[in-house]
Amino acid sequence: MTDEPGEGRALTTIEGSRVGIVGGSIAGCAAAIALRRAGCEVTVYERSTSELQDRGFGIAIPVPLREELVAAGYIDADMPVHTCAERICFVRDPAVPSGQRKICHHPFQAALNNWGVLWRTLRARIPDGIYRDGSTVVELVDEADGVTVVTGTGRQRYDIVVGADGYRAMSRARVDPSATPTYADYVLWRGTYPESLLEGRTPPELERGLVWIGLPRGHGVCYLIPDPAPGRRRVNWGVYGTVPSRHRFDTPTSLPPGSVSDELFDVLLRSLGDFPPYWAEVVRRTPRPAMSVQPVYDSTISSYTAGSLLVIGDAATVTRPHTGAGATKALQDALALEHACGHSETWPQALAAYDQARRPVGNDLVALGRKLGRAQVEHPPTWARMTPEVFREWMYAGTFTIAPYES
Repeated sequence: MTDEPGEGRALTTIEGSRVGIVGGSIAGCAAAIALRRAGCEVTVYERSTSELQDRGFGIAIPVPLREELVAAGYIDADMPVHTCAERICFVRDPAVPSGQRKICHHPFQAALNNWGVLWRTLRARIPDGIYRDGSTVVELVDEADGVTVVTGTGRQRYDIVVGADGYRAMSRARVDPSATPTYADYVLWRGTYPESLLEGRTPPELERGLVWIGLPRGHGVCYLIPDPAPGRRRVNWGVYGTVPSRHRFDTPTSLPPGSVSDELFDVLLRSLGDFPPYWAEVVRRTPRPAMSVQPVYDSTISSYTAGSLLVIGDAATVTRPHTGAGATKALQDALALEHACGHSETWPQALAAYDQARRPVGNDLVALGRKLGRAQVEHPPTWARMTPEVFREWMYAGTFTIAPYES
């Protein structure tokens, strides 16, 4: 399509354009929904086959965002969540019979989700014919009129390509070569298992909300999430802490369930000595094949777009999990992309609007995550000396986020 002389419009219009999306996780699926609504012909490339639906770790979405996603049709109103009303903070205290002391509790409104359930909900909105699983993108080639996506089986040119390929994204380097995720020198252990494996009745703290546990060099979180099986729930936990210096993780990586080494598993077990007894047992009950280790990284970015390429979710900025801004940020990026397309006539206009809306937010979240990491893992206070009054003062000094965790 060309412009009429004198109209002064860019050559690339949005409706009817062909868009390739690299990555079919939450960010990629949400981008596909947004762009199909903008009238684009979308193709999603996902290197995995079926394991995405089996991921079951927890994510917390702010209630207003969940309501916005329901109203916009991204998720169903009846998609199962566990409603969180408060956060309860404990430290280990051998001087009391329960072995734990509450140092704070405060309102904490969030919808606690199962990653796999959320992904399935988004994926169900994308026709099978445009979702190419088992398709690995090996290269992106800039063209004068778009970007060519190269896979192991062929190549295809698109007017626009969306990089939704996660924290190890090849697309990020094409947008900003200096945006490389940096290891924060600590990790997040994660685990999940059916609620039925808990001993006795589920504690009221988990029924009401999220439990937070202060450790000498880190902290733990525990909450309930829906199970993929209707009407059932899972226990979901995360523990932040340091590991021996020989484990540097300078190259972005993760240790998925079933691949955690004996040494890293032992580091986790030793840290449980600083937990209140009940919550230590909650972690110990996790089947070892259900545990994973996520080295913590972060990275800012100078732009969310370059030429005919844009990035979304963790393929853009990488934030530390303290901010709860992994899947949440990806969903907000998709909403912003849909809005930018709906209020623009051409791709250059839409890309500029998208970058202006999301780049400052993404970079601010990285800065927040670094601040929270310093305060809660790298240089934390002595939690055991905290009283409720001192903890609340510390929290409202900006060293403790009330945004949802993701773990």
